[in-house]
Amino acid sequence: MVYYLGGMQWLLKKLGWVFCKIMDTSGVESIVAAASPFIGQNENVLLVKDYFETMTNSEIHACMTAGFATISGSTLQGYIAIGVNPKNIITSCIMSIPCSLALSKLRYPETEASLTKGKMVDPPKHTDEANILHALANGAAIGLNISLLVAANLIAVVSMVQLINFFLTWFGQFITINALTLELILGYVFYPFTWLLGVPGKDILKVSQLIGLKVVSNEFVAFQKLKEVVDGVAYTDDMSSRAATIAEFALCGFGNLGSIAIQIGALGSLAPSRKADVSRIAFSACITGVCATLMTSAIIAMVM
Repeated sequence: MVYYLGGMQWLLKKLGWVFCKIMDTSGVESIVAAASPFIGQNENVLLVKDYFETMTNSEIHACMTAGFATISGSTLQGYIAIGVNPKNIITSCIMSIPCSLALSKLRYPETEASLTKGKMVDPPKHTDEANILHALANGAAIGLNISLLVAANLIAVVSMVQLINFFLTWFGQFITINALTLELILGYVFYPFTWLLGVPGKDILKVSQLIGLKVVSNEFVAFQKLKEVVDGVAYTDDMSSRAATIAEFALCGFGNLGSIAIQIGALGSLAPSRKADVSRIAFSACITGVCATLMTSAIIAMVM
């Protein structure tokens, strides 16, 4: 409804102008980055679809990174239903916008001539809705569809993780490692990164396991694990409030292996001639997006 009335376009244009002037990014990068926390990693590029064919690889990398570093407004209710603090989610997304642009330019500097360098791009003003009621109905239908897709994806990913853990635990019994799971392995892989975030020593392994789980599966699974209660004991019972807050910020983003496939498919269908470029830089953009989210949580840890 807000998009139909023009409010979203106005907000995106103002935010895009701020990033364009302060961070010296191009118009398409600024608009997509500003839109990412509101409409998600796939729909954000639709705002600049007329420019996508001529965008530089650095601009595509920045747009993809912004999608990996944030979540979408359509999935916000799902996180809140799990029990995640909505203030932390919203704050993380807003902070991750400049972080994603800065890290993307460090990882993939601009070496080509951008058509929108130094000028703003206007988001599309026209929608397919006939009136406000039509916009509300379409929004409800889209929200329901996304919720069902997220639920189905969550069931599939949780089942896959449980299957992997079953075989790892079975194998661990032969090599005298009790409770060998995917979370335990990833916990040690991400341990040094979690230490750098400022997590208290006794909680580092727990938080690093959650970050690893988010990267290989998705943030829903990691958030669910964070808020999980087994036999009346919550996962966060032995975790300090500082560690739990840092974990919520570190997990808030679409940076995972499944999202790489989603972005390649969505952006490749939008511009088939650029699918090779999208596929080539997708993994780099995902890692950069994860780093942007971790940088956000590190900043929060500094001011807590």
